[in-house]
Amino acid sequence: MALYIIIGTVALLIILGGYTFISHGVEKRRAQRQRLITALKVREHNFRYLATGLPPHFLPADLNTLVYRALIDTCEQLAKLDPKNPSHQADAVLFSSELAAIKPAPKSRVRLDSPAKIKEVRQYLQELVRFISQQEALKLIKPVQAAVYHDQIKRLALQISIDSYMLQAKYAQQQQKPRLAIHFYTLARKLLIAENASHRYDKQIAQMQAAITKLEEAVATQAQPNGKPATDGASKLTNKEWEHFGEDEWKKKQDYD
Repeated sequence: MALYIIIGTVALLIILGGYTFISHGVEKRRAQRQRLITALKVREHNFRYLATGLPPHFLPADLNTLVYRALIDTCEQLAKLDPKNPSHQADAVLFSSELAAIKPAPKSRVRLDSPAKIKEVRQYLQELVRFISQQEALKLIKPVQAAVYHDQIKRLALQISIDSYMLQAKYAQQQQKPRLAIHFYTLARKLLIAENASHRYDKQIAQMQAAITKLEEAVATQAQPNGKPATDGASKLTNKEWEHFGEDEWKKKQDYD
């Protein structure tokens, strides 16, 4: 009798242990599935912005195609993991049709016209850089193609920085702060010179230098009758702001270097 009790107890313990192990495995798989769904939804949100939230033709054709293909793949994965939500498959179909309808981009580049938009685009381009690096590590993108993508993003980062400086220079001019405007034009010019080994930016550099020269002449004409430059409170404030501005912008640029 005692033997049967022992055997029954052991069997019960084995069954309970097996149930616990299975339950733990099921819970672990459920948690992993939920983490994957969350990560895919974040990617969908970010890439949806890159596909539909940017000005038309802002992204080069290669990057635009990559974004749409990543979106389609992400939505299809979500449809498999979350079949009760029909919007995932519908989104995949929508993005497939939009990818097929993409037209060649015009040669003129698209500029960003607000600081808020510039800040957003910087953040989402960083997400795109991480995605490309991940895909390369998984051998889903060849190193040569990944290098092309990274180079295109680097050029976009430069473009965004130039747009930011130009906006700040124009705003400084509107505020009657020519020295501050000169500062931002100078920062933009330095950025272009550093990337101008192929003389791609000769025209822009010349235009910025012309703007700087014109502003410097305007500052010179503001001298007092005794020949000394104006030193009123507004001028001092401008100089102080001149020293302050640009530091954060250089730090932001380093994210893409």
